Amino acid sequence: MAKRWRRGRLSAPWTNQTGTLSLPFSKAFRSTLKGGAAALLVTGSLLSPASAGAISTDQTTALLTALTDQLIVPGYTHLAEESSQLADVLDAYCTTPDTEGRTQVEAHFHTTMDAWQRVQIIQFGPIYENRGPARFQFWPDKRGTGQRQLRQVLNNQDETVLPSGALAEKSVALGDLQALEYVLFNDPDVTAQPDSFACRYALAIARNQEIQATEIVQMWTRNGGYREQVLSAAEGTDVFFDEKEAAGRFLNDMAGAIDVVRLQKLDRPMGLTLTGARPKRTENWRSQRSLRNIQLNLESVQQFLTVEDGFGDLLTSIGKDETATAMRELVSEVLVDIAAFDQPLSEIVEDPDTRGDLESLLAKLRSLQSVVREQLAQDLGLVPGFNATDGD
Repeated sequence: MAKRWRRGRLSAPWTNQTGTLSLPFSKAFRSTLKGGAAALLVTGSLLSPASAGAISTDQTTALLTALTDQLIVPGYTHLAEESSQLADVLDAYCTTPDTEGRTQVEAHFHTTMDAWQRVQIIQFGPIYENRGPARFQFWPDKRGTGQRQLRQVLNNQDETVLPSGALAEKSVALGDLQALEYVLFNDPDVTAQPDSFACRYALAIARNQEIQATEIVQMWTRNGGYREQVLSAAEGTDVFFDEKEAAGRFLNDMAGAIDVVRLQKLDRPMGLTLTGARPKRTENWRSQRSLRNIQLNLESVQQFLTVEDGFGDLLTSIGKDETATAMRELVSEVLVDIAAFDQPLSEIVEDPDTRGDLESLLAKLRSLQSVVREQLAQDLGLVPGFNATDGD
């Protein structure tokens, strides 16, 4: 039997990995349903009656192929490669720690985190297997649970986290990239002694990340894997009712990425007022890469639009250049604004001179969100479903 992809947080019968219902219909019955004249809602994807014929099956399948083969699979492959290189560098550094080695470790930490932030946009598929995205990055840690567990391991020098595969059985907060950042950047001296526990723990985390990322690549690319589910969506699969439902998942992830940036990565640390700012709520403040993460998240949104046969080309092909242009201009403007900041975000949120710039950035993100959720969705006959920030 083909593998069914169920999203762990949902328990309704026939729930698939996308968070929508995977109804147990035969392909013949699916075809009958798809041939109906009325607009059809299959929980995660809504086909608007006014736009139902706007895009053809071939156009939608080209979109799915472009996003999958040019962005998603290469993105996860890059994450696996960077994680492997980070682990190798850490292995050498732990044996003979020196300044040059430390520089290499930090550089490879950043390239690994870069790779993760680029694929963080994807919120469906294999990433939700085996404890979900939190195994790569447990953030935000709103109750501080992960930090307490992490400090306990370091204070007790708990060697049960060190054997190969051990972290896969532990709390996600002990084996993710947030934990690795803490070990490397909270007090760099703890990893500077030869064969120190902290350095060996950092190495174990990096190896854990390498294994996880490699598994994700395999789940996408193997025979009958998730890549085939996406590219064959037009025929009806165990995951997708049709190609428009699959396209709706990608559109939803664009909208979701903007929501995460706006609500979690900016709005939450900013607080309602300047006095309510919480700089330590910024993502990865210890390694001072909060703005870099946001930049990469939005560059992924931009790539969904600008990649050949992506959303931009699809809009142009159906005469919706105005929407494509508006999105391109908004994303570019937001990225220019982010690049203009010359302080870490943890400092900017408390700076009265830059508060207005952050408020302006949030306003532009809200505008971009509206274009994606309303205009882009309407033009393509799709409506985004729920995403990770709903309820925040």
